[in-house]
Amino acid sequence: PTLARRARPLSAAAVRDAGCERRLLRGVLAEALEKQRRKRFALTEQSGALERSQLPSEAKARAKAVARAEALPLLLRECDAAEAALSDLHARLYERRPDLPALRRAMEELGLEQRLELYDVDRAAMDQWGRPAGFDGLVVDSPRGVPILIGRQSFADPLLRRVARGADLWFQVRASRGSRVLLRTSMRRDLTRSHRECMEAAADLAAYFSPLRRHGEVEVMYTDSRHVAKRGGRVGQLKDGKKIGLLTAHPERAALLAREAQDEQGWPV
Repeated sequence: PTLARRARPLSAAAVRDAGCERRLLRGVLAEALEKQRRKRFALTEQSGALERSQLPSEAKARAKAVARAEALPLLLRECDAAEAALSDLHARLYERRPDLPALRRAMEELGLEQRLELYDVDRAAMDQWGRPAGFDGLVVDSPRGVPILIGRQSFADPLLRRVARGADLWFQVRASRGSRVLLRTSMRRDLTRSHRECMEAAADLAAYFSPLRRHGEVEVMYTDSRHVAKRGGRVGQLKDGKKIGLLTAHPERAALLAREAQDEQGWPV
């Protein structure tokens, strides 16, 4: 019997090219999905407004309003179908060995060919709301839309220390080294404090970007900017004696969000 031939490992250049292509496809898909979601929301709002309003008395305007009301269900079905197709492609992108050429062809068939040509991967990688100038770490959104900054693992984080404000919270694993994570609640003027779900998301990310990533539960300490090292070679570090609380984090809950952010922003996975 013939033995199955083992796949040859990709060269470093091929890996870089595949990574860039994957970032491109993911960015265009995320953009298209968000566009469809906004479109569906607008159509739903229009449908509700039409149901609540009275038909115009003038014949021409009345006919136009009736035609619009009749067309809305079809437009919503088309929007849902497009969103489902895009979501399927997005899921395929995260398979173990995604067929990137096939995914690109499928996206082109959905009308995304021009966007694939024009999308700027490098610009998108550094274009998140809440990213301070000069910050080269990851930026993700919490469940309530609060920017979460994840610094590269280092002894000091002077830039994060400079941008942190009173309502912001810092997170770091308690029993090991890891990335410092800053929950920038101060960016949301409508929030006077950090909500629990946002704090848990930040703690999960702190645990994920640490040597304890594969642990089921990880203790993460958090504090405010008043209790973070302000000067010296360890500026921005958290100390156990200065924490204002502990959270039990679950790194696996942050895995998908972290991988997507790494893909989009060009961090090594």
